[in-house]
Amino acid sequence: MSKRLDRLAELVPNCRLLADVGCDHGYVGIRCLQSGKAEQVVFIDVSEPSLRKARLNCPDELYPRASFLRQDGLGEVAADCAVIAGMGGLEIISILQRATPPKQLVLQPNRNATEVRTFLSQRYAFVYDGMLRDGKYYNMILAELCESPAELTKLQLAFGVTNLSAPNRDFRKYLAEERAKLTKILDNCDDARVRAKLALVQSAIAVVGGTI
Repeated sequence: MSKRLDRLAELVPNCRLLADVGCDHGYVGIRCLQSGKAEQVVFIDVSEPSLRKARLNCPDELYPRASFLRQDGLGEVAADCAVIAGMGGLEIISILQRATPPKQLVLQPNRNATEVRTFLSQRYAFVYDGMLRDGKYYNMILAELCESPAELTKLQLAFGVTNLSAPNRDFRKYLAEERAKLTKILDNCDDARVRAKLALVQSAIAVVGGTI
């Protein structure tokens, strides 16, 4: 598996039923069955060819603990934890709006991470919200259903709670690259949105500290 999929599987907590939503090849769900993190996994995808790949990849000895469901999103599947990765953040939000909320979520939005955090912060606490570089940068989120979640700051919504409180090398590199990219744009044209984004990046760098 790729570093990205390995990390997603690592973030999955021990659970009774894991939903691998948009499962594609099913690698994350299969890994969680093999490791014993999940007692059972339901592999969900709107695409029958993707479900077929997951079925073929699932070892025979794991079949009694696996089920395969063709549908659009999580729906009413009563999973303890759901993994939703490799799709846009707005699509992830749409899936969650139409779902029975799992106790725990492992999410990896390809874009619109701020919108995902804003949506989650209404009902979930962030256990982990960090960054991984695997060819490109990925936001990795583990969130847990919570009666009174803490209100996030503008910087936390933009960059992630863990990224700011315990920044890893990948996040530091991301900030440096973003600062250089935005500065170069402003050297050629004065754009208010770019200036605002650079100001956010500079604020995050100030919080993180150290050499960027």
